[in-house]
Amino acid sequence: MTTSIAGQQIAGQQIAGQQIAGQPIAGQSVRYDDEYGVYFVDGYDEVSAVLRGSGWSSDPRRNPLAPVEIRDLPQTALIFMDPPDHTRLRRIVGPVFTPRSIERIRPRVASIVEAALDGLDESAELVNEFAYVVPLAVIAELLDVGAEGAELFADLTPDLVKMLELDATPEDMVASVDASIELMLELTPILADRKQHPGDDFISALLAQDGITVDEVLGTCLLLLAAGHETTANLIANGTRALVQDPAHVLELAHDPVNAVEELLRVEGPVKMAGRTAVEDVELGGVTIPAGSFVLLQLDRANVDPRRFDDPLRLDLSRKPHGHLAFGSGPHFCLGAALSRMETAEALTRLFARYPHLELADEEPSWRVSNTFRALTELPVRGLRAS
Repeated sequence: MTTSIAGQQIAGQQIAGQQIAGQPIAGQSVRYDDEYGVYFVDGYDEVSAVLRGSGWSSDPRRNPLAPVEIRDLPQTALIFMDPPDHTRLRRIVGPVFTPRSIERIRPRVASIVEAALDGLDESAELVNEFAYVVPLAVIAELLDVGAEGAELFADLTPDLVKMLELDATPEDMVASVDASIELMLELTPILADRKQHPGDDFISALLAQDGITVDEVLGTCLLLLAAGHETTANLIANGTRALVQDPAHVLELAHDPVNAVEELLRVEGPVKMAGRTAVEDVELGGVTIPAGSFVLLQLDRANVDPRRFDDPLRLDLSRKPHGHLAFGSGPHFCLGAALSRMETAEALTRLFARYPHLELADEEPSWRVSNTFRALTELPVRGLRAS
């Protein structure tokens, strides 16, 4: 079995669509593939050290394996920035995404979830009819772009999110760049209007932050659409699949949804791998990684490292999975983590409260082929009837 990293084939590292965390960590946690010059890192301590360390770059333009087309992506998205630019912008936009700020919109999110549930038939396909609908509707409402803006987001986000794929081809990058340009053209007049007439929305809140530029607001909106939409949709779908397989899970969800979401993030997390480029020689797990090397951080394997978690492959929603890396760690810890957690908790608790007899329609779900995301392409269910 092979996988593709930046358009190249890397053998034996992952089975597309399946959880790479199928076996606990064994042996060396930092491995070098001498055929392609890539380091794979899967131990919890080692992955955490990279995420928290200062000797690494998140800028894809410094990735020696990335297609040249990646240089055309917007340069003001936090996920692709390094210090000091990242530090400055993160400090500016951080207050808009704090748990306290996000908690204010919980009633709006709850209403969106209930409306999405109202639209489901007794048998439904939950990935496209629910899991993707909820975060996209939340983002459209937060940005206050109306029905036309929401439709444009739905059309363009599948291409936009390709900028986050570690195995993106040149064609993927072109599609993502085109989508980002079209979205920026749509958002620019909205930003101009909100600058003059601010409202109760995220764009107005971002524009009100001292020291932020219009390009940085645009970049933050694109990041919210790409990363915020994709990861939350995947988490809702993955979590639904896991919960429906054991009634005890549903009881634990109802008892403590906040903690349940954390354990789902650890075992069913939406992101499998992240990439970094070494900007200096780094000693990691007993291996010297030379400056300029690209490393692939296997987040899903790190989250089941038995050196960190007891009985790591078992989904236990009563567990306190403190320190999981599903949202990363360190300076690039996911900006939208609080929003994603809240959306997922609202979506899952309301789904199973309304439809306690929910069950899978197919034993084998359909997984997307991706090195980056652990994502279902569809999740047919039945039993969508009130108890």
